[in-house]
Formats: sequence, C-alpha cells, structure tokens
Amino acid sequence: MQVTEVTSTTMPQCHTGNITQDQLQQEFNFLRAEQITRTMLNQGLITADEYRRIMVENVVTFPTFISQIL
Repeated sequence: MQVTEVTSTTMPQCHTGNITQDQLQQEFNFLRAEQITRTMLNQGLITADEYRRIMVENVVTFPTFISQIL
C-alpha cells in the first residue's frame, strides 16, 4: 500500500456565482435519477453494465455541476 501526503492548503476553485432555481432543479433531478438507478441495480432489476449506460444518459439528460465531476 502506498501513501501520498497532500501538502497543498489551497482550496480548489468552485463555482461562486448564484445558482438559479432551474440549476438547482437540475441538480435534484440528476441526484434522484442516480438514486433510482442505483436502487434498481441493488435490487437486481438491471445489470452493472445497464447501470453504467443509464448513468451516461443521466449525465447527458441532466447537465449539472455534480455530473461534470463524474
């Protein structure tokens, strides 16, 4: 096991502008879609490959700040 020490104390830059109601709704929609998809995977209703393909579509359908880091 290799351990890496992080020495930087600066915070990464974040979006500092105002978030609109529409952007907030998109964030919620993405998170809800991800939660439903994960539940389907956990219950065996879809395969891991189907989960990945659905999440790719979710990222396209719900463009959000969160989806940009996934």
